[in-house]
Amino acid sequence: MNELTAFLQANIIPIYFVYGLAHFVTGLAVALESGRTSQLRLSRALPFLAAFGITHGINEWVEMFSMISAHIPTLVQEPRWAEMIKLGWKALSFYFLFEFGTRLLAQFIPERKLWLRLLPPFAMFVYLVSAVTMYMQAKPAGYPQPGLVSVWTNYVLGVPASIIAIVAMLGQRRAFLKDNMPQFGRDLVGAALMLGWYCLLDQVIDDPAPIFPATVLHADAFLRVVGIPIELFRTVSVTALAFFVIRMMRVFEVEYARRLDGANRARFAAQEEATRELVVMFETCRILGTSLDVNQLINDSLTKMVMLLDPMIAGSVYLYDTTRHVLTLRLCRMRSEQSAFSKPESDAEKRAAQEAFNKSEIAYATEPKTETSFIAVPLVSQGKTIGALSLAHRAAFSNYAVIQTLARQLGIALENAYLYSEVQEKEKLRGQLLERAVSAQEEERKRIARELHDETGQWLTALAVGLGGVEQIVGQNPNLAQKQIGELKTMTMNAIDNLRQFVYDLRPSVLDDMGLVSALRWLVDQYVERTKLRVDFQVSGIKRRLPAQVETVLFRIAQEALNNIGRHARATHAIIRLEFSEASILLCVQDNGKGFVVEQVMGKNPERRSWGLLGMQERVELVGGKFQVESEPGHGTKLRVEVPIV
Repeated sequence: MNELTAFLQANIIPIYFVYGLAHFVTGLAVALESGRTSQLRLSRALPFLAAFGITHGINEWVEMFSMISAHIPTLVQEPRWAEMIKLGWKALSFYFLFEFGTRLLAQFIPERKLWLRLLPPFAMFVYLVSAVTMYMQAKPAGYPQPGLVSVWTNYVLGVPASIIAIVAMLGQRRAFLKDNMPQFGRDLVGAALMLGWYCLLDQVIDDPAPIFPATVLHADAFLRVVGIPIELFRTVSVTALAFFVIRMMRVFEVEYARRLDGANRARFAAQEEATRELVVMFETCRILGTSLDVNQLINDSLTKMVMLLDPMIAGSVYLYDTTRHVLTLRLCRMRSEQSAFSKPESDAEKRAAQEAFNKSEIAYATEPKTETSFIAVPLVSQGKTIGALSLAHRAAFSNYAVIQTLARQLGIALENAYLYSEVQEKEKLRGQLLERAVSAQEEERKRIARELHDETGQWLTALAVGLGGVEQIVGQNPNLAQKQIGELKTMTMNAIDNLRQFVYDLRPSVLDDMGLVSALRWLVDQYVERTKLRVDFQVSGIKRRLPAQVETVLFRIAQEALNNIGRHARATHAIIRLEFSEASILLCVQDNGKGFVVEQVMGKNPERRSWGLLGMQERVELVGGKFQVESEPGHGTKLRVEVPIV
């Protein structure tokens, strides 16, 4: 025995301390790092590596204290069962190493991992069964040889666990290379190499035992050949293992920095995307607020959406045609000529728009051939769906709230444009009605002048001539004068009757004296007597006087409606119904005539408009009422007027 060997054997206890310390420090370092939140698959297996390092380090320190107690004669020697407990603790540490290897290796095996997960429990079961068998065979002489159980622990648990862990580390190295972290792959290669040396020096070469290869390959034989205790080599290999493992733990710092950088990039990208979306919304809303022309609104807003909103490549606006009762394409815009739709894509887009219009919710459609997706959002005006906004994209898109907001703003803008158009149309119509009213007023004045000239004027002229004749003959022939006076009296009564009828035609006094119900009943009687048409007059509710303006409007509408029936309807029967309620009054005039198409006579074509109906509508709106006409060719006409009573 040389001096170096003697020195090392004399200081074997400090070597054991460093040996256990290397294990413990490795386990503690891994335990501290494995507590981090990480997306690396390695982090799921590290707690078992930490448990192995800590438990095995404690096992070596317990072995060190046993060696110390053996050099103190005054201490009671530990019982044999304590040795068996230490071996059980050592087996537990190897079980943790086994779990680390299998759990890490399972991350790289895509299929059927159950057998790999069951491998550590199965090995522990085999070990326990064999240990109990050794114990039973050693009875009643005592406990089995500690060296035999220790070697068996190494062979059944330690060696397979180390091999699995080495394979798993090499697999993790490939994952590091794939993730562009080669420096940690090199650390893992070093750790796997040191773990292999540790397996050879600590688990294969152990105490002598009556099983192969422990009968030939053991610590005593190593000492005789090398001249240096194997514990020193074990300590060096485990210290190197701790070095490489601790270096490898820095991967979590790099991974955290990458995740932080990725999160910042994602945040900046989200901010840029939000900025672009805000720009689109601002520009679109600015456009929608600068014009009230429907065509310009649709064109400018759709162009901004398609050009500025990524990843949209095209867009279309569909509006509902009330005359044809179909959804029609109003405008289509594309970001570039390469985005032009083929026919199948147009069908998919129309399908999405129709679904969005029918259900009043977002609809989707995809054209697999060109990998183009369509998202359609309903356009709502005054609580009613009037069309759909359809946008096409070929890249992923998820911020549907932006499209919904843009569609909502476009719907509001279209609503304002339609209202403005209606106001303009009403102003134009009101001007035309005023022109016709002035013309009708002049015609009425002409008629009044003609009536007064032709009827009343002639009667008065005849009276004047007759009175002149009576004045000449009254002294000469009183009887003839008296006769002429009688004739003049009859002529005067006829003139008064004609004038009274003329005044009634202008405005019946019964409307002012007796109210609307009596005036309508008089109107019906006069109309039936003149036209011989059967007209029923019905009144319901509590009768009462109404404001003079309301009574005049309702009377004139009924009068105009009866005149229209007589001139155009070719009806045989008509009904006038007046319904009084607490808050309003309802006038209905219905006939069984030939009817007409309401959209034509109430439309914008001046040649086909019914100015009488439009005049009625204007009168009703002046008193805050609602005017409605229902008619179909061959099914008669129903006119409905409802006026609120405050």
